[in-house]
Amino acid sequence: MNRNKINFTKSELSRLAKSEPGRRRCYYDTNTPGLELRVTDAGTKSFSVYKWINGKNHRIVLGRFNPDAIQTPDFQKDPLSVLANNPGLSIEQARVPAVAVMMELALGNNPLAARKKKDGITLGDLFKEYLHGYAIDHCKTWKVIEECFYRYLDHWKTRPVSSIKRSEVQMLVNKLGKENGRATANRTVELLRAVINKGKQWELVDCDNPATGITKFKLKHRERFVYAEELPRLIEAIHAEENQEIKDYVLISLYTGARKMNVLTMRWADVDLDNGVWRIPDAKNDTAQTILLTGPELEILKNRFANRKSFEYVFPGRKSPHLYDPKKGWKRILKRAQIENLHLHDLRRTLGSYMAMTGASLSVIGNALNHKDVSTTRKVYAHSAHEAERTAREVAHKKMFEKPDETENNVVEMQQPRKRNIEF
Repeated sequence: MNRNKINFTKSELSRLAKSEPGRRRCYYDTNTPGLELRVTDAGTKSFSVYKWINGKNHRIVLGRFNPDAIQTPDFQKDPLSVLANNPGLSIEQARVPAVAVMMELALGNNPLAARKKKDGITLGDLFKEYLHGYAIDHCKTWKVIEECFYRYLDHWKTRPVSSIKRSEVQMLVNKLGKENGRATANRTVELLRAVINKGKQWELVDCDNPATGITKFKLKHRERFVYAEELPRLIEAIHAEENQEIKDYVLISLYTGARKMNVLTMRWADVDLDNGVWRIPDAKNDTAQTILLTGPELEILKNRFANRKSFEYVFPGRKSPHLYDPKKGWKRILKRAQIENLHLHDLRRTLGSYMAMTGASLSVIGNALNHKDVSTTRKVYAHSAHEAERTAREVAHKKMFEKPDETENNVVEMQQPRKRNIEF
């Protein structure tokens, strides 16, 4: 292990190169004895306290080097709050807990062990309890929940729940809203609040929930569906897709109007090809749904059954039992069709909209889309009514303002009203 003493400055640490493969290079601050910076072969730079006391060496990790890190006000009150939290620290911020740690070590105390005992369960351990003790058995979208946690909250998994501050959660929500979208930001904070609330219910957490009282983003209700001028381009783009799995998946989604997860997890055991029925035993609103399949859908499914790669799932995945959120394929189709701002879920809304435009009643649309609340169906009907109104206005405008064809006899003879003798 190479040891180097340097003056820790922002420019000096920023230009340090990654270490040799499989090794870590250590640097020591000339201004704060015991403050160490370790650089991995991946280029990760982390602050630690490295100190020999009574013939034993102690190394306590403080956090990763981040020259632009911002700390909450609690850091000034208790600089040891960063221990086991894996925060980002600037050089000046790292020096403060380093001095506090060395004072504790000199007194014979292990501040890291004391911190863990005091702070209790980490967010990562709590989420595992939440996932396996609740979500898998009670949430149909538990895989989506798991993905959300490890994508947006993974950097806090080693932190004790009690160390997470409300101000940090708000900063995270603001950051996600700018970088990943407002819906993602809201969904992430809702997940964090649910996990910690469940921990409090199970008496694994005894602190306040830092995800409560957070200002979330206001979201507009999505009304998008495939418009009449877009539909031919979309269908052409779908049929031009070379990946048969993606092509069939999108077509079945468009034909059936079923929810995305229901189509992704579609099972052969639930499909009756002879009678043209697909029964979804566990739909979103906790009721079974029966979809009556039409000719084009049956043709796709019969072809897939004849060439099936799985005896369980209609759309098997490569690395998972079933197909999982085909974002790349959907982007290819939209690019080919030259359509923007269209989500896969909008295909479901599209079927309902066109059913409404062709005269289907609210009850028929609600049954087809498995709506539990009729108000949801009314929203679909309202969107379609606007589109139908637009078409009607265009037809009227054509009749009102376009010039008649001179080659045709468009003159309408008007009869003069007969005179009547009116007596007073």
